[in-house]
Amino acid sequence: MNKILISLSLSIVALTCLTLSSTAQAKIIDQERSLYQNVYVSEEIGLRCMRFKKRNQHDLSQSCIFLDYPGRFVFDYYKQAMGVNFFVDNPKEILIIGLGGGILANTFNEIYPEAHITSVEIDPVVTKMAKKHFAYDDSSDNLETHVRDGRVFVKRAIKKGKKYDLILLDAFNGDYIPEHMMTKEYLEEVKQLVTEQGIIMANTFSSSKLFDHESATYHEVFGRMYQITLEHGKTNRVIIVAKKALPNKKELLDKANEWHAKLSRYGVDTFGLYEVLTDEVNWDTKAKILTDQYSPANLLKDQ
Repeated sequence: MNKILISLSLSIVALTCLTLSSTAQAKIIDQERSLYQNVYVSEEIGLRCMRFKKRNQHDLSQSCIFLDYPGRFVFDYYKQAMGVNFFVDNPKEILIIGLGGGILANTFNEIYPEAHITSVEIDPVVTKMAKKHFAYDDSSDNLETHVRDGRVFVKRAIKKGKKYDLILLDAFNGDYIPEHMMTKEYLEEVKQLVTEQGIIMANTFSSSKLFDHESATYHEVFGRMYQITLEHGKTNRVIIVAKKALPNKKELLDKANEWHAKLSRYGVDTFGLYEVLTDEVNWDTKAKILTDQYSPANLLKDQ
């Protein structure tokens, strides 16, 4: 079977599994209730997934891996996140807010083996499941995990004078990004943690009713920003921002070419990412900015 057919088969398997209900044909191999949610790990149709059980809602997969191809990405947003590599050069300090199954932490540890990676996760059960079922291992000196609210960590890191070359914002609570981690004040705090040449990437949704507000908030704090949204993707959008002036898109083509072979093992098409990479202002610029006093979770309904 050639590479194209393998990639197509994997995509079909992932799509089929992720559209099934959490109970259909699934075998639960581990589960535990945390202070925040019921966390369980299931296996079905060639996938292992960590899910959060929500009352009166469909359970959402937080992290998934292919059992036979654990190195290849299941979710599009993992692939979209790899676009941040177009903007950074050998980051030495990486901060990830929101561990999940540790997929991004594991991947950046592979592609930047000399970097020090700090992951922050509020739920100790999620961290436990990541280590037990998704090969996340922070026992080496270059990996560390903090079980703490992401915003609390950021505030404390500022006081300690910490700086990071790459910051990945990937915190989800099962519904969406926690309210207090979407606001102008929070993003201004994160901005203080990134180095002058550093880059910040955020995993968000493109179909949320908060889209305009969220976009306006990022633009208010950082100015020009890039977005990566795959047309065939479900709802995820990656935002890329920085303190410094971001390069023009044409300047990033060499980076897409440089990373093509390196990221193909994960199922990432860097030229495809380059094509959909845009700095277009595609939101309502009059949308109200999200603040600590105004961050309405009810807008997420019917997303």
